[in-house]
Amino acid sequence: MEIDNCHLKEKLQERMSLFGVPGAGITIFQENQLASTISLGVEEAGKPRKVTSESLFHACSMSKMVTAIGILKLVQEGKIDLQEEANAYLKSWRVPENQYTNANKVTISSLLAHQSGFIDVEGSYDICGQHSPFPTPKELLLGTTKYNSEAAEVKYEPGSEFHYSDTGYTVLELIIEEVRGESFSSAMDNLVFAPLGLKSTFFWNGLTKPDGSEEASLTAGHDKHGNVVIGTRAHYPNLSGAGLWTTSSEMALIAIEVFKAWSGGVTSFLTQHSAQKMLTGYGCAPFAGLGVFLSEASGESCMLSKGWGIGYQCMLAAYPRLKSGIVVMTNAEPGKPQEEALIGEIIRTVSQTYQWPIL
Repeated sequence: MEIDNCHLKEKLQERMSLFGVPGAGITIFQENQLASTISLGVEEAGKPRKVTSESLFHACSMSKMVTAIGILKLVQEGKIDLQEEANAYLKSWRVPENQYTNANKVTISSLLAHQSGFIDVEGSYDICGQHSPFPTPKELLLGTTKYNSEAAEVKYEPGSEFHYSDTGYTVLELIIEEVRGESFSSAMDNLVFAPLGLKSTFFWNGLTKPDGSEEASLTAGHDKHGNVVIGTRAHYPNLSGAGLWTTSSEMALIAIEVFKAWSGGVTSFLTQHSAQKMLTGYGCAPFAGLGVFLSEASGESCMLSKGWGIGYQCMLAAYPRLKSGIVVMTNAEPGKPQEEALIGEIIRTVSQTYQWPIL
């Protein structure tokens, strides 16, 4: 089954105007194959360059899904054990021991599933200043920068509660750097992007021109009124949690790789064990997989990954058993959750067309 792209484009263009979204990249996949990529609107309001399949969007917190895949690759290489405590791999900084870690250690899995004991300080991990030095993971964990005003410490027994945590992913970022002996962005390129042949996906701090991209292909971020945000694009201090830039089609290819492995495909660069761990609810929160979230619609399991930051919003919704899903990336922050915004309308429309369960 194929979507009538012309009809859908016309319909969605009207909705984009209503929601104040200048541009969107949409990729649909079926049977673990790219089925359709739809490009809507412009890369920057008031300028003529249209969004294309090569337009880059800020994936924001969808970064965590990719970071998790990097960790799983290190597990497959025998460099990391998911059940091992984080301090076994940390050198320049260590998780401070206290009454909570005495009861239960911070493990790699608990970090991936936001159940490690870390609770982010209110107002932490805000956007970086345009000309400010970019903090290292160690600096963030020591609490020596304005982006995290307190030294990281465990504040509840690991595994007993769920608290969405950028601090936990900063710990994972430092682990990847110290295990690999290279920068996080370089490590992720070597672990994930290069093996998958991705040319337009990278972690970027905004200080230098990203390798492998042209300035013209980078979309600009917009607020809920459709105005370009200050600095054109926002960047966050933790690459592992919010530093990913990509296209909708390459993000879909990453999801396909997970699904191929999950169903036992021998061509995937992940093992079936890794993918099934990733897509299984962990610990006290059955809705939390490793780097992704899990839901159910009409009895069908669904993998979710969402990103929402200054100037951008995006979402991946995909069904492993159906080997199908959709990635929607927009260059506007609508001031409301994905399900209530343009992204939710797009996903519902496509789901109806392909006869997928409606989230």
